[in-house]
Amino acid sequence: MNSGLGADLPPPATPEPTVLHVLTDASGRSHIHRCAVDGLTLAVVVPDVPPVWRAPAEHDVASRAMWVLPAGWRGGWHRNPARQWVIPLSGRWFVQTQDGARVEMGPGEMHLGDDLDSMPDEYGRVGHDSGVLGSEPCTVQVITLTATRAGHRCRVVAELPPAAS
Repeated sequence: MNSGLGADLPPPATPEPTVLHVLTDASGRSHIHRCAVDGLTLAVVVPDVPPVWRAPAEHDVASRAMWVLPAGWRGGWHRNPARQWVIPLSGRWFVQTQDGARVEMGPGEMHLGDDLDSMPDEYGRVGHDSGVLGSEPCTVQVITLTATRAGHRCRVVAELPPAAS
């Protein structure tokens, strides 16, 4: 079998991809931070094809859907309806949490929406706000999870500061 790595080369260093995680703290306030994807292993996933880095498979998908958010769409302050991965496929959008942190995402920049326990803050905001950026629609893949709680806390690699006002 062709390993695709070269017989004389050592295995490459383990990559350290990250994802965004919208979550609720103990006081019910939403935050967003960047988490490392841990547990990657170099493995053959298709016979006779070089190995790839992969994270352990999780079998907790309740549903999957594709949404097309029209240009100008704005969600307003709301909680995620369930724990869900949201992956922009085309276009751009933003997510802002109650602590003031805001991220803008484009194709492939996934985040885990996990603010189900968010409570209204002093301004009446709950969960997060989100909306489409620019004049093009934003198409997102939404993968809803069966678990209502994370099995473990992710390894935070960056806290995101509040957006400049």
